[in-house]
Parts: sequence; structure tokens; C-alpha cells
Amino acid sequence: MIRNVTMSRIKVLLVDDHQIITNGIQVMLERVEEVEWMGATNDAGDALRLVKALKPDILITDISMPKLNGIEITRRIKEDQLQTRVLILTMYTFEDFIFNAIQAGASGVLSKQDTTKEVLLEAIRAVHQGNDYFSPSVSKLVMQSAVKNVRHQSAPDLSKIPSLTIREKEILRLYVEGFTNQEIGEKLNISPRTVETHKNNIMQKFNFKSTVEMVKYALRNNLVRM
Repeated sequence: MIRNVTMSRIKVLLVDDHQIITNGIQVMLERVEEVEWMGATNDAGDALRLVKALKPDILITDISMPKLNGIEITRRIKEDQLQTRVLILTMYTFEDFIFNAIQAGASGVLSKQDTTKEVLLEAIRAVHQGNDYFSPSVSKLVMQSAVKNVRHQSAPDLSKIPSLTIREKEILRLYVEGFTNQEIGEKLNISPRTVETHKNNIMQKFNFKSTVEMVKYALRNNLVRM
């Protein structure tokens, strides 16, 4: 069932062809005050029409579905310059799928196997604020791939690399290790919002467009000690 809403909370629409997943997410999100549940559809071919009509802040979608997969939905949303951000929720956490989703324009990728209510809500908040988000297992895979890709890169020109504060280096190192905002805040005894502020400062210094770009650059240029 799809509902039109006008309240200024985080508007979330779901596209998934598994009814048990749809029901579970609906039960979780309908009880969250800051989230406005806009409804769900199991017809991926109808997803773009719904996004254009309802204008959700976030579309949660699976990758593998009949008619139209989640990566193609994401790509079309970006090509049509729609403001809806896409959060991929999938059981297929293969490297190719994850990087294809990122290249298509997904703001986050979550594994169905390790996504709890708390992880889903943290992802929704992060993506709504314009940040990238990856669940723990996906984040680990992205980091491992990044390490493989940069092992044989030539040494950077350090004179051209902006300087980071001690705190920024601490936070960058923890991002590289795959920790979330919440986990970094707990380790450093600061709030997740403060963690996000430091990350934004790092990204502005280097003109990074995403967390993945930041982590890859940090590994490639040896910005942190592991």
C-alpha cells in the first residue's frame, strides 16, 4: 500500500519483491518518529513512477529483482536528476555488485544478513544528511578491495597533500578500519555528530565526494598508520 504524506520527516519508500522483508521493514520504520513511511511496492518496474510521484527522501531497494534491478533503478534516478537518495539493501554482497551500485550512484549498501534495526536507522539518517553508509560486512569488503587496489601504487608527492589534525587522523584511521560513526564516537568518547563534523572537515580539505573516495585516497597515500 502506498500513501501520500506531507510531514517533514525522513520520507522512505521501499522496493523489494520479498514480502517478508517488506513487512519486517514496515513494522520497524512505522514506529520511528523521525521516519515517514511512504509505503512499499514489490514491482521494481513501477519504482521510478513512484519515486517521481511521491518524491521520497530515500528509496530502499534490493539489487536482484524481476523486471528491473536495484542498480538500474539507481542509475535512472541519477540520470533523471531526481533528489531521492538510494540505499541498497541486499543479500548479494559480492564485490562487483557493491561497486556497480556505488558507480550507479547509490548512497549506501547494506547487507540483509547483518543489518539490524539500529544499523538501518543509522544508514537512513546518514544518507538523508548526504553521507555514504555501508553496513559492517560491506564496509569490510570495500576496505579490503581498496587495499588490494593501492598496494602497487607509486609514492605520492607529500608536499601537495593537505595537513590533518591529530583528531582528524584518528577518525580517518577508524574510517579506514571500517568503523561506523557510532562506533568511532564510542572509541573516542565523542558524539557521532562530532565524528561527522570531523569527517566533513577532512572531505572539504581534500575535496572528497564520498566516504569511499576518502578511504581509498587515505590508503593509496599512506595518510594513516594501520
